[in-house]
Amino acid sequence: MNSDHISRSKLNKFLKPINFAGYEREMESMPKSSFLFVTYNRCPYKNFDRNPLVWAFQSLINNRRYEINDYVVIDDCSTDYTRDCIRWLSKKYDIKIRYFKNRRKKEYSHNRRMGIYKTKNNLVFMGDDDCIYAPEFLAGSMLTHYLLEKNLGKSKIAVINLPAYEKSIYPKKSVQLADIGKVFLKKTYFRHEFDKFPKEYLRHPRYINKKGDILEPIEVDTFKGVNLCNKTLILNCGNYMDLSEWNYGYSEHIELSRRINTMGYLIFHQPDPRISCIHLQFGKKQTKDILNSRLRNKKILGLKYSLGKMVDLSEINNLNTGARDSVEIFHFVEIGSFFSFYLKISTSLGLKFAINQYKFFVLQEKVYPFIPKFNYLSKEKRKDIFYKAIQKGLEVSKKQSNKKFNGIYKKIIKETQKLCTTFS
Repeated sequence: MNSDHISRSKLNKFLKPINFAGYEREMESMPKSSFLFVTYNRCPYKNFDRNPLVWAFQSLINNRRYEINDYVVIDDCSTDYTRDCIRWLSKKYDIKIRYFKNRRKKEYSHNRRMGIYKTKNNLVFMGDDDCIYAPEFLAGSMLTHYLLEKNLGKSKIAVINLPAYEKSIYPKKSVQLADIGKVFLKKTYFRHEFDKFPKEYLRHPRYINKKGDILEPIEVDTFKGVNLCNKTLILNCGNYMDLSEWNYGYSEHIELSRRINTMGYLIFHQPDPRISCIHLQFGKKQTKDILNSRLRNKKILGLKYSLGKMVDLSEINNLNTGARDSVEIFHFVEIGSFFSFYLKISTSLGLKFAINQYKFFVLQEKVYPFIPKFNYLSKEKRKDIFYKAIQKGLEVSKKQSNKKFNGIYKKIIKETQKLCTTFS
């Protein structure tokens, strides 16, 4: 995969406000939609204006041309000021937020599974609780959905994935269309690349509307946590899996994506940077400042702080918020949950993934072949994480599929020992 840096000047024509002229009647008749937040300890401050969940709500409340009439918050047993912030938001902005708090932590996939039942509308937005949503995020998403349905006829659109840029208002890199949102099942890996811009669109932009104003969505194989979905179709596919046995089941979207594809429904990615959000990654401290002065001073409609100030407030090391984990747990869950995903499809795919992952993670210090080395865990530690993850993946797979998978662990040990000899 080759990705190239993009200058702001090359993107300027894609950052101008969307021209909704001519769509007034369509916008007025748009169906109502819900917004589902799953949150955990994203309101640590008594000064509510300093909390990322508040910023997420404020950015949506101040969106142009479209309003959410049904907010649902699933609080995964937070120990901070989340409940107080929800009450404050409801009163200050005169909006109804239906709030549900777990008595114990259930993890994100379980909460999305349960939360979608609690939404009132068939179209449901899902978004991270530490994102700032662009002023035209809601209207642009709804118009994209309307135009896709109009072009495709009978609706089979299960999900429209929406881009989230890490601490930026626009994509910093571009990739080929063929590299965006693809699952290479037989090779046991996949690519998201949803924060990157299609190279082909830089040269020859494709638009979904005749006015040439909204970029054409890309049909993809999978999706991530910021999206607009059709609840009926998601439930027809069996909904999100309950992966609460993992600390954040990283395989949740690829598990659901496979069922969506099997059912013949469609997944799209909308690469238009005006229909996006800024992912602040609250609780993760960066090693360097990635914002230039122009972006640092950027004011967001309806929010008290500049983008730079919100990034600074998010720049803390905190493993007790959102989906933050230690590097050891992160790799354990990633290897184990994805191994379980492939194993439940077939033992041959599970075995292939395990061997590939041993080669990349243990022997080459990589997560995938196209990701640089990480250089922060010893080889012995990586081996320990790998084998424990595989054992956990087997345990979970047996429970979820009622299959025994006899002998697979011994085969993995045998094959990985061969790899050690080859790479020694």
